[in-house]
Amino acid sequence: MRGQEEDDVMRLPALRLSKRDKRTLLLGGILVGALLLTFGWILPSLERIRILDRALAAERERLQQVRQLHRAILELKEQEREAQEQLTRRLSETFSVASVVEGMARESGIMEQVQYLKPEMAKVSEKYREASVSLKAGEITPEQLVDFLYRVESSERLLRIRNLQIRTSPKETGRLDVTLTIFTLMPSTAPAKTPEPEGPEPQGPDQ
Repeated sequence: MRGQEEDDVMRLPALRLSKRDKRTLLLGGILVGALLLTFGWILPSLERIRILDRALAAERERLQQVRQLHRAILELKEQEREAQEQLTRRLSETFSVASVVEGMARESGIMEQVQYLKPEMAKVSEKYREASVSLKAGEITPEQLVDFLYRVESSERLLRIRNLQIRTSPKETGRLDVTLTIFTLMPSTAPAKTPEPEGPEPQGPDQ
């Protein structure tokens, strides 16, 4: 029985592929190889490239931020140096705050409306004392007030303002009544310069 089966197999015609079949098999093999190459190497490589591109973009942005921060630090250091030099020059000077404020009031056109200008001196530490001027002016225009405040704040004398009170003048529409204190620091060793106050002594707000 077994010998008969072997004889039947031997009698089967040999498998022959036509040229068309061979081309089909070749194309199929090439397609399978291309798919394996695409999904196994090309696509993962492209994804890695995209990840690297995003990482590089993030690094460039961080580098740009670091450069901007560095420039800002340099600018702040330069401003600090200039402020320190200005403060050193300023503290080596002695002057009358009242005289400076009076000059600014004249330049702003409010000196005639100043009701009082009272200088004061107070010790704040062993090295420094505070020189201040209390000022009250009535019936001035908003433009005059802005000009005067600008002159004070931008002064090289390093003057500062506190206790600023602005009220609408009850006597004239569009005019303002203002009270404020202008102060600065001076070395304790500097001679005091407190000229006589301009105008009457200051009174309470309701007087």
